[in-house]
Amino acid sequence: METSMGQGYQKYLTPSGAYLYGFEIADDGTINLPMLGKIKVSQFPISEAESIVQKKTNELLKDAIVKVKLLNFKVSVLGEVRNPGQYYNYNNSITVIQAIALASGNTDFAAIKKVMVVRSTSEGNKTFLLDLTTKEVYLSEAFYLRPNDYIIVQPDKHKNFQLNSQAYSLLFSSLSVMIAVLGFVLK
Repeated sequence: METSMGQGYQKYLTPSGAYLYGFEIADDGTINLPMLGKIKVSQFPISEAESIVQKKTNELLKDAIVKVKLLNFKVSVLGEVRNPGQYYNYNNSITVIQAIALASGNTDFAAIKKVMVVRSTSEGNKTFLLDLTTKEVYLSEAFYLRPNDYIIVQPDKHKNFQLNSQAYSLLFSSLSVMIAVLGFVLK
């Protein structure tokens, strides 16, 4: 019997198993658990939701262990990253830097001093502009992402010029030589 319980618990340990066997939060902010019924969890942090479910479980079961995890943690990474798109996180938290890493990092044209996080709130969209080169970024409200956040790595307008500066200098030196030759020929 202990073996079957252990195998039953195993299905929750992988991201796909947790998604398939987990419980979805309904539109009214509740989860409907077998034997426990509906429990409101949407407005609480994960640790507090876990305590609420644990308390309700303790009323019916002895020595039960409750673990609450966020299963559908989707973020979108756009702009100057190597693989823009939607990424799923199966942990309870993810940072802006980790999200950019999921998108295979930034391109050569990225302005890592101008990374925008767009977050949907009940009052509307809220935007944050992060400078990933400073220590203060770790203190930002947007450093730790929330489900459905958008991360936009903006392009650095000066980087394009810097990367093409050799071509520009070759063009200008060629023009200078042509003008000098024309000046010599026309004399």
